[in-house]
Amino acid sequence: MKKTSTDHHWNERAVRETDDTKVNIADTVQRELETNFVLSCLPSKGKVLEVGCGNGHLTSLLRERVEYVDSFDFSENMIQRARRDVGERNNRFSHASVLAREAAPQSEYRAIVCIRVLINLANLNEQLQAVKNMATWLEPGGVLILVEGFRDGFDSLNELRQRIGMSEVTPAKINFYSSLQDIMPTLNEGFAITSQWHSGMFDFLTRIVYPALIGVDGARGPSDFHEKIKPIADSFNPQVFEPFARVRGFCFVKR
Repeated sequence: MKKTSTDHHWNERAVRETDDTKVNIADTVQRELETNFVLSCLPSKGKVLEVGCGNGHLTSLLRERVEYVDSFDFSENMIQRARRDVGERNNRFSHASVLAREAAPQSEYRAIVCIRVLINLANLNEQLQAVKNMATWLEPGGVLILVEGFRDGFDSLNELRQRIGMSEVTPAKINFYSSLQDIMPTLNEGFAITSQWHSGMFDFLTRIVYPALIGVDGARGPSDFHEKIKPIADSFNPQVFEPFARVRGFCFVKR
C-alpha cells in the first residue's frame, strides 16, 4: 500500500523524536485526558485490538488491564521502536494498515481502541472504510473506543477567536478533519453509542483563554499552562463547552 506524506511524517517522527512520551503527540496533557476516557471504557476480559499504536505508549497501559492486546501501525519505524522499548508480553506488535481488511482477524476482538488515527487518513472515503473494517474485526457486542479529531471544534473556536480579534487556529497540514455529520451515519449503521467524552473545556482554556492572556504568538504549542489547567479540564467539562472540542471520544457497542 502506497504511503502518503502523512505516513512518511510519522515514520520519520518515530526516529527523530527522542522523548518516548511525545512520539505520538506532543501535548501530553491532551493525551492524558484522552487516555482517562479510553481506560474508563475498556472491558477487563477478552482480546483487545489497538489500531495505530505508534511507539506503544498506550499499549503499555492497555496490557496491564486486559488479557491480551494486538497492536498495529502503518509506520515500520514506530513498530520497530515499540518492539524495542515496550516489548511483547501479553501483547504483539505488527505492521499493518487500518485500510486493509486482512490487517486483523474478523470477529475476534472484544474491544478496539483507535485514537486519532482517522485524521491521518487521506480523505473521508478512507475514514469510512476504516470504520467498516473495524466493525468486522469486533465480535458481536464488542466495544469500539474511538477518540478522534473533527472539524466542528475548529470552526467553533475560530468563530469565537475572530470575534475577539484573534487569528484562526489552523489544523496540522498532515491531517484530514471531517465533520461529525460526515462520519456519524456510517458509525451509527454498525454501532450504538454508550458513552461520550469531549475536549471542549481543555480547548476553550488552551485556545481561547491562554492566548487572550499572553498573546497568540506566545501561545503556540503545549506549555506549563496546560499542566496547570489539567485538573479543571479533567473534573469540569460541561456539555456547553462541547462545540469547542477539537477531539471527541465515543464508546460504541457493535450492533
